[in-house]
Amino acid sequence: MAETILAALGMAAGKVIVKKATEKLLDNKDNIYTYLQSNFTKIKDEDVRFSLSYLIRIKIPGTSKFLLVRGHRIKDQLQPVGGVYKKLNGFAEFEKWGYKEDCGANGIKLDDISKDDLRFRVKGKNALDVIKWFESRKDRETTYEREFNEELIADHGFDKDIFYTKSFREVQKVMKVFGYSTFHQCYEVLIYNIVEFLPTPEQEAELKKLLGNPRKLGDDFMIVDISEIERLFVMENEEQIAKIGAHTKYLINEK
Repeated sequence: MAETILAALGMAAGKVIVKKATEKLLDNKDNIYTYLQSNFTKIKDEDVRFSLSYLIRIKIPGTSKFLLVRGHRIKDQLQPVGGVYKKLNGFAEFEKWGYKEDCGANGIKLDDISKDDLRFRVKGKNALDVIKWFESRKDRETTYEREFNEELIADHGFDKDIFYTKSFREVQKVMKVFGYSTFHQCYEVLIYNIVEFLPTPEQEAELKKLLGNPRKLGDDFMIVDISEIERLFVMENEEQIAKIGAHTKYLINEK
């Protein structure tokens, strides 16, 4: 009798476990690969670095050319206008996920500019919770004007009156989940939201004026052709004058 009862209890417990596992899989069916990696591999107990950002596609109307700027963090490359989203209301709610801020040793050094940036680390088992939080758009920056204003108006003197009003179209989301970074010495989750700047007729005219700018080594911003983005470098008079960050290819729908 006792053996029968124990067997029945074992079967019941097994059914509960299977039921809960099935419910978990169904809850995460859109991210099944991420769920399995974060719960059933060594990643589960490791620190995973997140970098959650947006890139702005600024295309010169009527051409195959794009506006790129010199990076603040990586000074010797051109890249899209844009950057990491900001967290609103602090990171206290992330403590339950094993939150650690990024650091200069194997990350981006925290300073006044990077304060509240969505670059951080959590335990791998919580990675999917962070992704879901990000996609909920709760307590984080959801607009794109800040980096546009900082990088083009404040840094490079674009006319603040002409570019006062800005309109954007969300194009696509690029996710790189659990790639290993030798530079940061950890697994990473990188999310790039690609948005397109939609210029007014007056803004179109201003952007087209840039086509006449000569291009030279060390320029802080540059107009580049789609073919140069595909090659990831810029040549002028048979001399390489700039390299282009690999993530810039997301502007032209290449991964």
